[in-house]
Amino acid sequence: MTPRQTQLVLYASLKMMALQFNTRRKLKSYLRSEAGWINFSVGLRSEDGSVQAGIVFRDGKVRALKDADPGVDTMMIFVRPEIMLEMLRLTPNEIVNLLLQNKIRVKGNFAYLNLFNFYISLVTGAIHRLLEKRRQAGENTLRRQAAKPKSGNGVGRPDGEQLRAATRDPGVRFLDEPYLAELRLNDFPRLQAFVHTHLHHRPEVCHERPLLLTRWHREHGFETDAEGRPWVPELRQAHALAHLLRHRKPRVRENDLLAGTTTSKEIGVVLYPDAHGALIWGELHSAAARELNPYDISPETAHVLHHEVFPYWVHRNFREWVREKYDNPLALQLDERFAVYFIWKSVGISHTIPDFPALLQKGACGIRQEIETQKADFAEESPERNALDAMAISLDGLVAYAANLADEAKRLTGAEDEPVRREECAAMAAACRRVPEHPARTLQEAVQAIWIAWIALHMENTNTGLSLGRLDTWLQPYFAADMARLATTAEKEAYVRRAVELVGCLFLRCTDHLPLIPDIGNYLFGGSSSDQAITLGGVTKQGEDAVCDMTYIMLKVTEMLAIRDPNVNARFHPEVNSDTYLRRLLEVNLNTRATPSIHNDQAMFRALEDFHYPIAAVRDWSATGCVEPTLSGQHMGHTGAVMINMVAALEMALFDGRHPLMRWQVGPRTGENLADFEEFFEAYCRQFAFLADHATELNHMLGEAHADIRPTPLLSSFVQGCIEQGKDAVNGGARYNSTGTALIGLADVVDSLMAVKTLVFDQRRVSFQDMKAAVRDNFASNPELHARVRNRVPLFGSGSSEALALAGRVTEFARRHLGAKRNFRGGPYTAGFWSMSNHVAFGTLTGALPSGRLAGKPFTPGLTPQPAASNNILDNLRDVAGLDPRNLNNNVAFNVKVVPGINDSHEDFVERMTAVVKAYFQMGGMQMQMNVVDSNTLRLALAHPEQYPSLMVRISGYNAYFTTLNRDMQMELIERAEYSLSG
Repeated sequence: MTPRQTQLVLYASLKMMALQFNTRRKLKSYLRSEAGWINFSVGLRSEDGSVQAGIVFRDGKVRALKDADPGVDTMMIFVRPEIMLEMLRLTPNEIVNLLLQNKIRVKGNFAYLNLFNFYISLVTGAIHRLLEKRRQAGENTLRRQAAKPKSGNGVGRPDGEQLRAATRDPGVRFLDEPYLAELRLNDFPRLQAFVHTHLHHRPEVCHERPLLLTRWHREHGFETDAEGRPWVPELRQAHALAHLLRHRKPRVRENDLLAGTTTSKEIGVVLYPDAHGALIWGELHSAAARELNPYDISPETAHVLHHEVFPYWVHRNFREWVREKYDNPLALQLDERFAVYFIWKSVGISHTIPDFPALLQKGACGIRQEIETQKADFAEESPERNALDAMAISLDGLVAYAANLADEAKRLTGAEDEPVRREECAAMAAACRRVPEHPARTLQEAVQAIWIAWIALHMENTNTGLSLGRLDTWLQPYFAADMARLATTAEKEAYVRRAVELVGCLFLRCTDHLPLIPDIGNYLFGGSSSDQAITLGGVTKQGEDAVCDMTYIMLKVTEMLAIRDPNVNARFHPEVNSDTYLRRLLEVNLNTRATPSIHNDQAMFRALEDFHYPIAAVRDWSATGCVEPTLSGQHMGHTGAVMINMVAALEMALFDGRHPLMRWQVGPRTGENLADFEEFFEAYCRQFAFLADHATELNHMLGEAHADIRPTPLLSSFVQGCIEQGKDAVNGGARYNSTGTALIGLADVVDSLMAVKTLVFDQRRVSFQDMKAAVRDNFASNPELHARVRNRVPLFGSGSSEALALAGRVTEFARRHLGAKRNFRGGPYTAGFWSMSNHVAFGTLTGALPSGRLAGKPFTPGLTPQPAASNNILDNLRDVAGLDPRNLNNNVAFNVKVVPGINDSHEDFVERMTAVVKAYFQMGGMQMQMNVVDSNTLRLALAHPEQYPSLMVRISGYNAYFTTLNRDMQMELIERAEYSLSG
């Protein structure tokens, strides 16, 4: 079709859409919100300008435009004219996914793009539903074709086989057999039922939180209060949060041991309209039908979100705050292309560890008293006094919510027929009446206090990576106090089972909510939940063994439940912790297939040396989100703030600052013909610096936006330093501040640099121009070069000292460049090498590489070497362990896929896994996570997903259920190197 014909069809389609809205009463009702007509405009044009049109929604009328007015609220720019017609045949989620393919780009407000998609779905809903069914049928066929499982059963769980501990750690006082080998999930029917619900119940979007907050702000104002006076952001947020906590319905899940729920649904999707909530706008009528991770959205919720919530927040969100204040800066434009970096601060600032010991030991009343005492140091109406008042108001809301839960649990006490359940409800009522207002005295009170605070913190701030910290260490005193009150062995044995069940309820309560992930997120962060990290073991602040009874209780719960979240991380100090403990960690990893992640305390301490933190604080570190280190309770690190595609810088170095897939001459000119490898390496460093500079610039802008839009007074009351300074955590109130980055594609970068160095400059077997030409056409015209690259270049992970040295240069440069910068809160940036699932998403947006990796293929996860690097796992271990931990100060994700041999017993394989981890840590390795599942099992799950709903895998720093992943991610897992530890 010619551009002229495409123009006519596009304009006619928009005119038809306008006619439908102007004449059909039901459609016209969608043009109005509670505050009046929803007015906005959208332009559509091809990149070459040959085709363009627009549509305007104004005062209840809709009209099509023959031209794309440059002043529209949102402009959709299509790579080629024919993609405009393709858009008319796509469902709303598929339209947005065109962004990931760089077939379209958007200038302007993203919320209006999603609203426009929603309007398209209203007009063409029946057609889209039919197309979606056909597409899903085609996808299912592709999955079965890709699966091609071999015969055999693959790797399964041991049939009841469990090790028993031969010795006890010094801190284990009450468990006669720490591994608790006799306990199974079927011993706990309550937990077994909850696991089934978790795996099989469809999540549903909950509108309770956004509706309560939106209505409060409509009454009390956002920029100014009801009297027209400018709001102090901290006070506005505190009053709004306290209102939410007082007025949300208190709920006790049927048969649970803990009172309180995150949402009004059995499994609820929490929505934050001041962040990324409006990204689901386009899917309000289609989210339930999408293939990956579908959400139910009730007609009531869809009505509330469209008519009341989203219109209010169209401009009151982090992205639009930055766009309007800084005139759509280049840093934001780059982020919205998805190809070079992603800044999580557009979603939230959650990645930290609250000071739960303070809450448990002092209660909210004790923290509030500290606030009142501190207020005396500051003048009336000073910023510090306002911040402290906001913290106090937030704590009052927390206490009010607990009181409401106590009332509900008491009501249930009278409503329950079963005596045991009446006792459980009475215990919950008593606990909620005491905590979190007052100090906890028992394990039940301590766990209940943490859970109530956890709910409230997620009402305040986005549920992405807020983490629970060292729960085993923090809960051990309450467990010990309870055990000390028991006289007989039978009582103690029964209480241990009760403790296991209580912790199991906490773990499963953490699964009662999910982050809002629009369909595009299934390709960026597929299968991820809220990533609520728990950290076990390691050493105490004094450097002594921290492994205790609660460590093993939590490991038993981790093993029995085998759920993706909470994200369990285990610290191990080779000189302090025991082999008994390490062996148990690896057995749990084997039995769950993917968890826990294991960290070397010695390497982490070295990684944090350059910050000169007090040693007691370093010894008290916890993992946050995926794997990142946070000094527990005193550190605002936003450890997952910035994710940078390192490979994008390599492409830009090859092509003189131009990004091929974005078709954008965006980076600095670094030369078309480079004389030697050092010039090429310098070009790479300049391009990486360019991307890092813009990523951190946007992170700084978004930090400003958080200070204005969403301070966190409740979280601040649980972070050491904020009360003393009278400063919110988003403004730098924490005792320690930093920002974490994840640098994605290290092995791909190093292998590509090695290919250029070896073949172009050292051996001169190919010219620089010929290498670029081969990369441009995906090696199609030069298969010989592709074979040489794949077989004749030493790779990272192969045991090559040259490749390892080059990896060291890259990591050192990245760490130094980022470490020289300061964030909005005044802290430094850290460098991590983990990737969530962005190694797949960024891979789809990247062309072929000099390493021989073909266009669109995933990068390796974290800093894991590529599968072709070596057939010997020891080569991988040595190279990864050979990197300097100081250059990896936001931690790493080293993924290893291992499988038992056919003759391996359960005990034999645990011993081999233990030996591998010990050897890796002795070489200086920092972190390791194992997928204990073979590719054949994964292919079977690909072909028959209904039979494998609980098949858990480790992506890069987080766990996911294999069947919830997009096909690219599934194939990346299948194609990972697979090592047998036998022989």
